[in-house]
Amino acid sequence: MNGVHNTTHLCVEHAYEAGVDVGPVDFASLLRPEESSSAPKSTVTACPDCGMTIAQYKKTSLLGCPACYVTFQDNLINIIAKVQDKHTQHVGRSPSQTNVDADRHIQIRRLLRKLESAVNQEQYEDAAALRDELRELHNSSEQHED
Repeated sequence: MNGVHNTTHLCVEHAYEAGVDVGPVDFASLLRPEESSSAPKSTVTACPDCGMTIAQYKKTSLLGCPACYVTFQDNLINIIAKVQDKHTQHVGRSPSQTNVDADRHIQIRRLLRKLESAVNQEQYEDAAALRDELRELHNSSEQHED
């Protein structure tokens, strides 16, 4: 209704009570509740946005939409851990220069925030020290590039 998609998972017995036609049913099992209650009820979880199931993902190794990552989070962590030898975080190598550049960039941004805060609070001596530190960092990065 009103563009809202709602999914309800029911066992066969409750589906009949709700008036849903689920095809042929083994009425004998409905009459023996002790057997049917011990039998596992299979519910297939589907993505609320695209309708993809985990079985479809296992077949294609492709998810249907961003919501699939949330819907199948527990399954995906187990699958990734199995495929990646129990590693769910990146453990490979990164180019060393990239790490140095990223660290320098983070340090510059941190110093700039501190500098702005010091100027706003009229702490000019602290601001001058931060400015000098930024210059030093900038000069050292130019020397590494040469």
